[in-house]
Parts: sequence; C-alpha cells; structure tokens
Amino acid sequence: MAEIVIYTRMFCGFCVAAKRLLKKKGMAFEEIDATMKANLRAEMVERSGGGRTFPQVLINGRGIGGCTELYALEESGELDRLITQECEE
Repeated sequence: MAEIVIYTRMFCGFCVAAKRLLKKKGMAFEEIDATMKANLRAEMVERSGGGRTFPQVLINGRGIGGCTELYALEESGELDRLITQECEE
C-alpha cells in the first residue's frame, strides 16, 4: 500500500474533506498539523514541490496537491492506482 502524508492546519474545511475521502477509502495516512509552525510549513512546501495551501497531500513521497486535486484523482480513477502502488522511497 501507498504511504500517504497530509499536511493540515486547524479550522481548514478542505483539510477535513481530504481526510474524509482518505478515510472513506480505508487509507491510513500520517497527518502533520502545521498550524502556526513555520518549520513544518517550510517542510511542507519543500516536500510538496512548492505547495503553499492547505492541505498538501503526498502519496509515496510525491506531492499530488490539495483537496481539489485529490478529489479530481478520485473522480478519474487515478487515486485507486496511486494508493495501491508500493512506496518507492
């Protein structure tokens, strides 16, 4: 199974929606709360390839974007393919 990391912040509806989708699919994920933590925000931007908005979702170390991108992957069927791949790191 894929390794999923999601950077979130408090009071973020998009973060809630992204986590809801991952939970609905039965996916385990590591949540990193970067609320008011400049060091974690900088880490998020670096690891995601420049993503500065919340949430930022990484699958197998690859930044896939935020909530909108996650739902687009789900709608296209690509999310299922990504989450069944083994972690390459």
